Amino acid sequence: MNTAPSLIPMPSSLRLTPFEEYMLADNLPAYPMCCFIKIKLQGQFNVAVFEAALQRTLENQPLLTGSVTERNGKYYWRKADTFPAVSRASLDENRPVGEDGNTARQFPRSNGIDLFNEPALKITICNANADSAKVLLNGRTEIVFEVHHSASDALGLLRFMEDTLCQYAQAVGFAAAKRKQVEPDLLVRRGLPRHSYRNMLQILAKQLHGLRRAWKFLTYRVTPLTATKPADLQKLCEDYPAILFRELSESQTQDAVQKAKELGITLNELFLCSAFFAMKNWQNMPFGRNLRIAVPINLRTPADELMPAANIVSMVFLDRKSKDIRPVQTFYDGIHHEMSHIKRHNLGWALIRGLTIYRRVFGNYRKMMHPDRCWTTATVSNLGKVFANTPLPKLNGNVLIDHSLELLGVEASPPVRSSTALGICMMTYADRLTINLHYDAAVLTQADGERIVDDIYRFATSHTTQQMDG
Repeated sequence: MNTAPSLIPMPSSLRLTPFEEYMLADNLPAYPMCCFIKIKLQGQFNVAVFEAALQRTLENQPLLTGSVTERNGKYYWRKADTFPAVSRASLDENRPVGEDGNTARQFPRSNGIDLFNEPALKITICNANADSAKVLLNGRTEIVFEVHHSASDALGLLRFMEDTLCQYAQAVGFAAAKRKQVEPDLLVRRGLPRHSYRNMLQILAKQLHGLRRAWKFLTYRVTPLTATKPADLQKLCEDYPAILFRELSESQTQDAVQKAKELGITLNELFLCSAFFAMKNWQNMPFGRNLRIAVPINLRTPADELMPAANIVSMVFLDRKSKDIRPVQTFYDGIHHEMSHIKRHNLGWALIRGLTIYRRVFGNYRKMMHPDRCWTTATVSNLGKVFANTPLPKLNGNVLIDHSLELLGVEASPPVRSSTALGICMMTYADRLTINLHYDAAVLTQADGERIVDDIYRFATSHTTQQMDG
């Protein structure tokens, strides 16, 4: 696309929220704060129709088409000088396939996103025919969406992607998949608590539960997965992003759901436990290590349904000593009770309020950033059931975009920061659960990443504790 569409005007006073600015401050040349989502299509794909659908959908997405500018030490969104880039990459349909049909490296190399000089979104179309002049692509096509985390979380990006596919389906006359149009004016309230004055005292009382967690977050000495340090924080690794993929079959997914029920925990909590097991199991971590998982928390309410892509998200942190990470019921119960406590007391808002107070006191987050310090060992995100309520038709659970174009699968990955070696993402599409592992290729090899993601897969699907003992 050479011409930019008539975009919704970007309000000059649209300052970055505390969370958005935190993501911006945590961005390093060697560790871009970028999320990736990939859709895997099979059939005849029309690039021209897709780009037109993309352009129409982006007309109401100020943050995805925006850049950042600094004024008097404060950061604001502005309309980017260029439109989000759509590039081509070659897709090797004969690439080696591993056990259970899983492959290793599947994402094209990225240079990250410079949010001060380019839009927050990039798109790459991957096909065996990478000829940029070819409009109709056949066979397997993969589309990678890369977004700077300051602009949107994964759920916001997924909503935008679904809107784009609906536009495509309408353009080819396949399905009248109408969606309510997003409302850019809602962005002014993104990231803000929506509580009435009547229940404010109750909310504040509950937030007192977060004070102990905040103190522990600041004082708990977290152990990185590996003692190896990146050689240069200013140079991006050649293998970025290094992302691995595993998919459970429908029956394996149901087995995991059943296992979680038998343990008295949720599927999300089962995978949090599995991530702890895998990290401990890697190199037989000594008993005295302190591990931490950052867990993104979705803060959306029904009032946010029509908000454009944005960050309506926070994080909570689970800390465990390696000596306590064992496949016994008390460990599972501990994770379950802590996550239940977080939900019951709305502690997802604790980080947002803390960031807000910090910015008011210090002005920005520069003093807070310590690239050499390990704040979290890993990030574990669960996007839930994606495309479950789409207006597009389905065949055997897979979404249909045209008579000859099927959505086979979806993958997603959170960013990794310095000293946080792993970004893990789970989701369910067409009743199949997928696991993506984004590992830090500056300190871990692909073999390391393969072992960790295989352990997560094994721990989540094994039926006996003996199988979990590494």
